[in-house]
Amino acid sequence: MKSLIRTFTIAAGLFLIAGIQNASAQVTDPVEFTTTFPFTVGDGTVPAGSYTIRPDDDNPAILELQGPATTVFFEAQNKIPRETPNETEVVFKHYGDTYVLKDIWVAGSDTGAETLAAEGERHAAKHGSASEERVQARKQAHTPTND
Repeated sequence: MKSLIRTFTIAAGLFLIAGIQNASAQVTDPVEFTTTFPFTVGDGTVPAGSYTIRPDDDNPAILELQGPATTVFFEAQNKIPRETPNETEVVFKHYGDTYVLKDIWVAGSDTGAETLAAEGERHAAKHGSASEERVQARKQAHTPTND
Protein backbone atom coordinates (compact mmCIF):
# COMPACT_ATOMS: atom_id res chain seq x y z
CA MET A 1 0.00 0.00 0.00
CA LYS A 2 2.84 2.44 0.85
CA SER A 3 4.44 1.64 -2.50
CA LEU A 4 1.21 2.51 -4.33
CA ILE A 5 0.88 5.82 -2.47
CA ARG A 6 4.53 6.66 -3.16
CA THR A 7 4.09 5.87 -6.88
CA PHE A 8 0.93 7.98 -7.04
CA THR A 9 2.68 10.90 -5.28
CA ILE A 10 5.65 10.77 -7.66
CA ALA A 11 3.35 10.62 -10.70
CA ALA A 12 1.30 13.57 -9.41
CA GLY A 13 4.50 15.56 -8.85
CA LEU A 14 5.68 14.87 -12.40
CA PHE A 15 2.33 15.98 -13.83
CA LEU A 16 2.51 19.15 -11.74
CA ILE A 17 6.02 19.94 -13.00
CA ALA A 18 4.95 19.26 -16.59
CA GLY A 19 1.95 21.59 -16.14
CA ILE A 20 4.13 24.37 -14.78
CA GLN A 21 6.52 24.02 -17.72
CA ASN A 22 3.64 24.23 -20.21
CA ALA A 23 2.32 27.38 -18.55
CA SER A 24 5.50 29.37 -19.12
CA ALA A 25 5.53 31.95 -21.89
CA GLN A 26 7.52 31.16 -25.01
CA VAL A 27 9.38 34.39 -25.65
CA THR A 28 13.02 33.34 -25.62
CA ASP A 29 14.65 36.31 -27.37
CA PRO A 30 13.99 40.01 -26.79
CA VAL A 31 11.28 41.56 -28.97
CA GLU A 32 11.39 45.30 -29.81
CA PHE A 33 8.43 47.43 -30.89
CA THR A 34 7.22 51.03 -30.96
CA THR A 35 3.69 52.29 -30.28
CA THR A 36 2.05 55.61 -31.02
CA PHE A 37 -0.35 55.16 -28.09
CA PRO A 38 -0.09 54.54 -24.33
CA PHE A 39 -1.04 51.05 -23.18
CA THR A 40 -1.65 48.89 -20.15
CA VAL A 41 0.43 45.80 -19.38
CA GLY A 42 0.13 43.85 -16.15
CA ASP A 43 -0.81 46.37 -13.47
CA GLY A 44 0.89 49.33 -15.13
CA THR A 45 0.19 51.85 -17.88
CA VAL A 46 3.08 53.10 -19.99
CA PRO A 47 3.32 56.00 -22.47
CA ALA A 48 3.67 55.68 -26.23
CA GLY A 49 7.23 54.88 -27.23
CA SER A 50 9.78 52.17 -27.98
CA TYR A 51 9.91 49.05 -25.80
CA THR A 52 11.65 45.71 -25.47
CA ILE A 53 10.03 42.56 -24.08
CA ARG A 54 12.34 39.87 -22.72
CA PRO A 55 11.90 36.81 -20.52
CA ASP A 56 12.81 37.04 -16.85
CA ASP A 57 16.01 35.11 -16.08
CA ASP A 58 14.50 33.37 -13.04
CA ASN A 59 10.93 32.64 -14.16
CA PRO A 60 9.97 32.06 -17.83
CA ALA A 61 6.28 32.79 -17.02
CA ILE A 62 7.28 36.39 -16.21
CA LEU A 63 8.16 38.82 -18.98
CA GLU A 64 9.84 42.19 -18.63
CA LEU A 65 8.74 45.23 -20.62
CA GLN A 66 11.48 47.84 -20.67
CA GLY A 67 11.28 51.34 -22.12
CA PRO A 68 13.35 54.49 -21.86
CA ALA A 69 11.88 55.52 -18.51
CA THR A 70 9.99 52.47 -17.25
CA THR A 71 10.17 48.75 -16.56
CA VAL A 72 7.11 46.56 -15.96
CA PHE A 73 7.08 42.85 -15.11
CA PHE A 74 4.00 40.89 -16.13
CA GLU A 75 2.74 37.30 -16.30
CA ALA A 76 2.21 35.47 -19.58
CA GLN A 77 1.41 31.97 -20.74
CA ASN A 78 1.86 29.92 -23.91
CA LYS A 79 -0.49 30.60 -26.77
CA ILE A 80 -0.66 28.46 -29.89
CA PRO A 81 -1.27 30.45 -33.10
CA ARG A 82 -3.85 29.35 -35.66
CA GLU A 83 -0.93 29.24 -38.09
CA THR A 84 2.77 29.94 -37.72
CA PRO A 85 3.26 33.72 -37.87
CA ASN A 86 5.22 35.18 -40.79
CA GLU A 87 5.96 38.38 -38.89
CA THR A 88 7.06 39.27 -35.40
CA GLU A 89 4.34 41.42 -33.87
CA VAL A 90 2.73 42.55 -30.65
CA VAL A 91 -1.08 42.53 -30.42
CA PHE A 92 -3.11 44.92 -28.30
CA LYS A 93 -6.77 44.73 -27.32
CA HIS A 94 -8.40 48.12 -27.81
CA TYR A 95 -11.27 48.88 -25.41
CA GLY A 96 -12.64 52.40 -26.04
CA ASP A 97 -9.61 54.65 -25.49
CA THR A 98 -7.58 51.98 -23.61
CA TYR A 99 -5.03 49.67 -25.22
CA VAL A 100 -3.94 46.49 -23.42
CA LEU A 101 -0.90 44.41 -24.44
CA LYS A 102 -2.31 40.94 -25.12
CA ASP A 103 -0.15 38.73 -27.40
CA ILE A 104 3.44 38.48 -28.54
CA TRP A 105 4.17 36.54 -31.74
CA VAL A 106 7.62 35.77 -33.16
CA ALA A 107 7.97 34.98 -36.87
CA GLY A 108 8.44 31.27 -37.48
CA SER A 109 7.63 30.22 -33.90
CA ASP A 110 4.86 27.70 -33.27
CA THR A 111 4.18 29.16 -29.80
CA GLY A 112 3.61 32.73 -28.68
CA ALA A 113 2.81 34.42 -25.41
CA GLU A 114 -0.50 35.72 -24.08
CA THR A 115 -0.56 38.13 -21.16
CA LEU A 116 -2.71 37.19 -18.20
CA ALA A 117 -5.60 39.58 -17.62
CA ALA A 118 -4.81 42.05 -14.85
CA GLU A 119 -7.14 44.49 -13.12
CA GLY A 120 -6.62 47.20 -15.77
CA GLU A 121 -7.78 44.92 -18.56
CA ARG A 122 -10.74 43.56 -16.59
CA HIS A 123 -11.84 47.14 -15.85
CA ALA A 124 -11.45 48.25 -19.49
CA ALA A 125 -13.32 45.16 -20.76
CA LYS A 126 -16.36 46.09 -18.65
CA HIS A 127 -16.67 49.41 -20.48
CA GLY A 128 -16.69 48.38 -24.12
CA SER A 129 -16.11 45.77 -26.76
CA ALA A 130 -12.59 45.00 -27.91
CA SER A 131 -10.89 45.35 -31.26
CA GLU A 132 -7.30 44.41 -32.12
CA GLU A 133 -4.34 46.62 -32.93
CA ARG A 134 -1.26 44.85 -34.34
CA VAL A 135 2.15 46.49 -34.09
CA GLN A 136 5.16 45.33 -36.11
CA ALA A 137 8.02 44.15 -33.91
CA ARG A 138 11.58 42.93 -34.34
CA LYS A 139 13.19 39.95 -32.67
CA GLN A 140 16.65 40.68 -31.29
CA ALA A 141 19.38 38.06 -31.41
CA HIS A 142 19.72 36.30 -28.06
CA THR A 143 22.71 37.54 -26.12
CA PRO A 144 23.60 35.29 -23.19
CA THR A 145 24.64 36.96 -19.98
CA ASN A 146 27.74 35.96 -18.03
CA ASP A 147 26.62 35.73 -14.41
